[in-house]
Amino acid sequence: MSAKRNDFNHRPTIYDVAERAGTSYATVSRYLNGRSGVAASTAKRIEQAIKDVDYTPSAAARSLAQQRTHLIALIIHARSEDIITDPNIMQIIASANARVTREGWQMVTLMSENDGESRANIERLVSGGFADGYLLYTMEEDDPLLPLFERRSMHAVISGTGYHQQPPFVSVDVDNAAAMSELIRYVLTGETHSTGGDADDADTTDTTAGDATAALRRTRPAYICGPLNMPGAPERLAAFRAVTGELLPDSADSLPVHYAADWNTTSAAAAVRAWAEDGTLTTRDAIICANDTLAVGAIEELHRLGYDVPGDVAVSGFDNSSAATSITPQLTTVDQHMERRGWVMAGLVIDQIRDADKNGDRNGDRNASADDAGNTDDAGAAPSKTVMLATDLVIRESA
Repeated sequence: MSAKRNDFNHRPTIYDVAERAGTSYATVSRYLNGRSGVAASTAKRIEQAIKDVDYTPSAAARSLAQQRTHLIALIIHARSEDIITDPNIMQIIASANARVTREGWQMVTLMSENDGESRANIERLVSGGFADGYLLYTMEEDDPLLPLFERRSMHAVISGTGYHQQPPFVSVDVDNAAAMSELIRYVLTGETHSTGGDADDADTTDTTAGDATAALRRTRPAYICGPLNMPGAPERLAAFRAVTGELLPDSADSLPVHYAADWNTTSAAAAVRAWAEDGTLTTRDAIICANDTLAVGAIEELHRLGYDVPGDVAVSGFDNSSAATSITPQLTTVDQHMERRGWVMAGLVIDQIRDADKNGDRNGDRNASADDAGNTDDAGAAPSKTVMLATDLVIRESA
């Protein structure tokens, strides 16, 4: 048999392993790919032969055998202007890439405009088996790319679909309703009520509706809502209506709500300016915003108009993005821990791929790994195939 070869002119191959182990190329190939039908004694000889000849399977050979590209594609599907102004996206990209790299894959990031031509480009790539798995970060409910992944049984994990959506794949989200409820309770009462990630706890309070007003430090809130066709916005608005309906039953129906066309600071500034012009602002003691960038815009306009925050009007956001600490006073907000989201999404899709490889099925069960999401130490799977990440109330000076 051949001696161990380490010279620069010959890289050990699977044929060298087969010769050293005294078996066939096909048997070694089955062993390397984890297939059944290799006797224990033969497997032991093959393992020793691998060490003897210093054999390392090439990435190309493994990919060819398993029909794998070893690419994970992160698709960010939104308008360019929304991508530019969303401070969470870079955290998603960075954390997903860190997890993909650690697991031995390479991540590529694709940004797709929300139009027919861009979607067609993505569909061509996906349909051609461009990557082994896909991470979809969408800013649109009922994203039109979802049916493509469903039809082709791709390994996919979705983020940003909204708490009440039921996507055909594993999704990663937060309980927007419970998190916003806790925030609003704090702004109005000054008290915190832990939700523990359970939406049912959002209704917990130390006061009853009948005498809640006596316990409140603020009783005249307004709300700036994000675009209702985007994930999270409907749930956060519903939380505002539910909590104010409970704590302010006599005035909840008349509380001002501004429906912003986007998440930009300019939209919130326009809302505050309009309320100032029609006299609404003089009657408000709090403005609750659907995200941090809206809250920053509200504070900037309040300052321009001569209002003190939080002395005259308290302001809160949602996300705990970089925008939350870019303004004075810094924002009271909800931390979605977006740095976890990309990490968890990448881990879930790679688990799907590995499960399929173990079962000898290139596509396999794309939902199989949702039940193992708890292994990430920062997620737990729900029966709806949605992995809910924990949130935290972050109390700062603005409210």
